[in-house]
Amino acid sequence: MTQNIIKSFGLLALFLTALTLATFTAFAQATPTTTTTQTTPANDDETAEALFSGPLRSSGYGAVSMKFTPIQGQFGTMLGGYGGWFINKTLLIGGGGYGLTTNINAPMRTGENISFGYGGIVLEYVGASDKVFHYAVQTMVGWGGVGFYRPRDFTVSSRSISPMFVIEPSLMAELNITNFLRLAVGGGYRIVTGVQLDGLTNADVSSYSLSLNLKFGSF
Repeated sequence: MTQNIIKSFGLLALFLTALTLATFTAFAQATPTTTTTQTTPANDDETAEALFSGPLRSSGYGAVSMKFTPIQGQFGTMLGGYGGWFINKTLLIGGGGYGLTTNINAPMRTGENISFGYGGIVLEYVGASDKVFHYAVQTMVGWGGVGFYRPRDFTVSSRSISPMFVIEPSLMAELNITNFLRLAVGGGYRIVTGVQLDGLTNADVSSYSLSLNLKFGSF
């Protein structure tokens, strides 16, 4: 059961990526801008600068991601992705998910491994998106599950599963390869709460992570 849950997070990530590309490739396009020259009277009430002003430019992209992170002191890899609506070449609003793909031995449980996966809402701010090299700041807020299973037959009991809440901020350096393809590497920290399992704590699954991301779509 737990293994199916973890696989579901991977399928969710792929689904979000495909949905993002299908939707925004069909409907999103840059809003044309026109430049007019006119003389305006002086006005003491100047409009404040804002993140979004004037017509919104809508587009979207998805990303296939691999994370490298310690879990309960052991090296692990997680596979997943994210995608969403990209506004004014600045802010992505979407969702994503990740699942553990390596075998992590469970503490104090002979013959069992740890299963681990999570997904949720993704917010990503992209600075100087049109520059070849630029940066992105991302936060994921979501939920997931952690548990134990026997790798030989993937059996698990309900007492070996615990829900959890996850917040994961990260910072990425990004390279524009083509107009529709980007490569990003980054690092972040995963904060997990709510784990209630014998032999496994919040601290065991809370840790830093390094990520490799391949982004594709309309930027």
